[in-house]
Amino acid sequence: MPTNNHIELVEKSMRILEALAETGDAVDLKDLTTRVGMVKSSVYRILYTLRELGYVEQRGRGSYVLTGRICALSRRATARPGLIEVARPYLTAARDALNEAAWLAQWRGGRVVLIDVVEAPHKLRLSLGVGDSCPLHASSLGKAVAALLRPEALAAVLGSEPLARFTAHTITKRAQLLRELARARACGFATNEEETIEGAFLVGAPVFDCAGEVMAAVSLGSPIARCSAAKRDRMIRLVKETGTAISRRLEELGYRQE
Repeated sequence: MPTNNHIELVEKSMRILEALAETGDAVDLKDLTTRVGMVKSSVYRILYTLRELGYVEQRGRGSYVLTGRICALSRRATARPGLIEVARPYLTAARDALNEAAWLAQWRGGRVVLIDVVEAPHKLRLSLGVGDSCPLHASSLGKAVAALLRPEALAAVLGSEPLARFTAHTITKRAQLLRELARARACGFATNEEETIEGAFLVGAPVFDCAGEVMAAVSLGSPIARCSAAKRDRMIRLVKETGTAISRRLEELGYRQE
């Protein structure tokens, strides 16, 4: 860990909290000082601050114990649903409304990664695997996210190598891709018309965290053989509504991309 990023006071505070948690009972100042291997004055000042904040309670003249506020922090952290749990009901509703598969992908460390799918009931259906990376330049999920990245971030993740070609319809020219992403940004959705899978049409929309940062995308797809112009319009409307609904719920939960 770089020394300029390491805050010693935070480390000391955590050592004290961990020592109190391990005992599970009130500990006097002298014993606690021995346990954490710190000078008595430092332990006292940290305990005083933790007591003021409500995380430590003083019993008698010199014994300290954790309060329920620490447990409350843990309960809140574990009670908050994850992205998949938040999004799944909306994906299911979209699948049921359209009778086609719905996907969820998350922006993770420079990649758009598929993390959930609600399958369609048809025998002829698109099959994408959880854990797959979604190409930023070719997939509807990838383009929905890429359209909202800052130019320098997009340039960094695309790199300087030629854009991979998956089908005869894949966009491989950077200038064309930037125009496509500008269109997606303006209209709120991105399309993938046979760019990764021959005979498939997919449409994706972004998902935002509570800070308004793009963190994921949702997508609906259909084989072109059963995808009329009217159905495409419905898919576009539905995927935008789904992305908006998930984003709104994440905002209500105070969910922020890590």
